[in-house]
Amino acid sequence: MLIRPADLDGAAWDMDDKARDACGIVGIYGIKEAAQLAVLGLHALQHRGQESAGIVSCNAGNLYSHRGMGLVSNVFGQGEAQKLPGNFAIGHVRYSTAGGSNIVNAQPLLALYSGGEIALAHNGNLAGGDSLRRKLLEQGALLQTGSDSEFFLHLLAQQQATAEEQIAGVLEQAGAAFSILILTDKRMIAARDPWGFRPLALGRLGDGFVAASESCAFDQMGATFEREIDPGEMLTFTPGGYRSTFFGKRGARKRNCLLELIYFARPDSFVFGRFPHIFRRQSGHILAREHPAEADMVVAIPDSGFSAAMGYAEELNMTMDRGIIRNHYIGRSFIAPGQAARATAVRMKHNVVREVVKGKRLALIDDSLIRGTTTAALGKELRDAGATEVHLRIACPPTRHPCLYGVDFPHYTELMAYRHSIDEIKSTLNMDSLGYLSIEGIAGILGEDGADYCTACWTGEYLAGP
Repeated sequence: MLIRPADLDGAAWDMDDKARDACGIVGIYGIKEAAQLAVLGLHALQHRGQESAGIVSCNAGNLYSHRGMGLVSNVFGQGEAQKLPGNFAIGHVRYSTAGGSNIVNAQPLLALYSGGEIALAHNGNLAGGDSLRRKLLEQGALLQTGSDSEFFLHLLAQQQATAEEQIAGVLEQAGAAFSILILTDKRMIAARDPWGFRPLALGRLGDGFVAASESCAFDQMGATFEREIDPGEMLTFTPGGYRSTFFGKRGARKRNCLLELIYFARPDSFVFGRFPHIFRRQSGHILAREHPAEADMVVAIPDSGFSAAMGYAEELNMTMDRGIIRNHYIGRSFIAPGQAARATAVRMKHNVVREVVKGKRLALIDDSLIRGTTTAALGKELRDAGATEVHLRIACPPTRHPCLYGVDFPHYTELMAYRHSIDEIKSTLNMDSLGYLSIEGIAGILGEDGADYCTACWTGEYLAGP
């Protein structure tokens, strides 16, 4: 069943940035110096979160934790992982948003309840989080973080969940969306919600196992990709290997997040049965067929627009050149806290190559257009550098609706495509033309698998309840 915003309580849509984050998780089981291996995995997942990083390890029945603000290299750059003993570990990298930049929100979360110590790393956002928060507070719960990830711990404690069946019951109650890793003194658990919004993969290293948001982490760790964990599947790792069980509605319609393929996942990962680079390149081909531009050159907004720009240039037999250079040591303005900070980040992280764009008509390609901060600034810089025309092409449909499932989309009124028509966006960004890839175009790439993907941020059609 699907619902639209008009059917929801208005409070659920009064979104600020603080609860809408995208993260990366990694788990290691049965491998020596697991925490040090987890650091390598987190480095590979750094693109998924640059606000904080953390690892919890298990050794001789005790859990050890280290978390910190900043990049993985900042948090674990002085040998901190060597102080986390054991052959089991889970790790997390997090994006924060306005009001959420605080060490209390860093993960993995670590708690003590009747079943013993437990640590948790969560990627996603619980669509029913507001009502669950109110319920917990009414029951007398003391919430210490601004993250709905903490709700899992309270539900586990309330039900005194120690057996696999009890933990599965908690996961079923949580709803969507989550990919999650749980570590106790006896086991590690990896699970995805029954709709599979967020990715999670299983790998093997020697006699041990690894789990991660993306397969690129396995490459970094020297592990071998085995398969993706299925929606609604819970893997329980013990010294004898792992057991696979399922919870929730079997056969529920998949809702894989298309933005993982379009934007979030690293191009070299394997996500939802596809390689993002190939998908993005194909999207560029379709975009060129739908919205060809009379231009001299294709220029990508780096780095997110490169793959689509390659396909666009190939389809139209046009030259592609590097007209914009990105400073890779600046985080994404897409998720920087506050509009003023985003504007500053744009100026710091991109520079136009004047001799490349001067006197040229440009087809400017990017994967998505959210607030428009980066694109507006780059359009002006390209014209100041001598570009005679700038034709903007976006390799996904207009983003008009917030995400409930773990992507940092702001309130409706901050989404450019919600506030403006396409002609108004073109005028606001000072572009000569503007074209978006259609939903039908994306469906053509996905083929028979198209029904397995969530398109709520474009259509406004959401999963009904947890």
